[in-house]
Amino acid sequence: MIIDSHAHYSHKLYEGEFNCLAIENGSYSLEKNDLEGLFDRMRESRIVLSIEPATSLEKIKDQLALKEKHGDCVRLAMGLHPKRCVAVPFRARKLLLEYAENTDIIAIGETGLDYSMPRLKQNRLRQRRWFIYQIKLAGKLRLPLILHVRDAEEDALRILRRYRKHLCGGVAHCFHGDTKTANAFIDLGFSLGIGGKLLQKGSDADVLAESVRSVPLSALIVETDAPYVLPDVSEMECSGRQRKKMRNSSLILPMIIERIASLRGITAEEAEQAIYDNTLRTFRIEL
Repeated sequence: MIIDSHAHYSHKLYEGEFNCLAIENGSYSLEKNDLEGLFDRMRESRIVLSIEPATSLEKIKDQLALKEKHGDCVRLAMGLHPKRCVAVPFRARKLLLEYAENTDIIAIGETGLDYSMPRLKQNRLRQRRWFIYQIKLAGKLRLPLILHVRDAEEDALRILRRYRKHLCGGVAHCFHGDTKTANAFIDLGFSLGIGGKLLQKGSDADVLAESVRSVPLSALIVETDAPYVLPDVSEMECSGRQRKKMRNSSLILPMIIERIASLRGITAEEAEQAIYDNTLRTFRIEL
């Protein structure tokens, strides 16, 4: 069985019908679907659960609606994305606390630091303030964290070490760093969320592949970040328009698991079972 540890199916891109990325006979394919049909296909593919993190306070209502309709295959996390928090007054933390305390959630996030924007738009002070608050909130509620760290690993790790007593594990989402960085997160109790980056081409994918090969198998879980972080689909037979409108989906997870198995010299079945167990442990899920 498989769990998608990070997807955004409450996103407006999954309203109505859409073309989503899937796998057919070991190759990528496009499937026209709606969200109900996609969840049915996920069940058929033994993908039993998707974890839905929040990115903004406004999106939480969409998350709650998704959970109400598809609660058998969705679990929620709540937090404020580092790119979104720069526009949110810190007093809004009371609203996040209220949601977190009164909703059935399994994690706080996604939260962290993102320095990929131009320096003037980063507002690093506000990002750090919100990050520290959410670390403490996770500690208060005894919940794992879903980390979003981009181009800010040094600062993020420094903060996590400083507030280590508040940590209850979690995942470094969309991890694509080197082995040294991977081990730094693992030493703090975090799993590594491995997604479409591993199925891309280029130096970043090569660095990630080495990390996946080198770290303990017990540290690996899988994700899609749907509708984002597509694998390399350059060889797919589809039009440019179809490619532009393509949504990622949890249906590609078996391909990610096969790649992990290949890098580690184990069978796909062994990798799938280990990753499933890792995900249950990371988020303290009972199925």
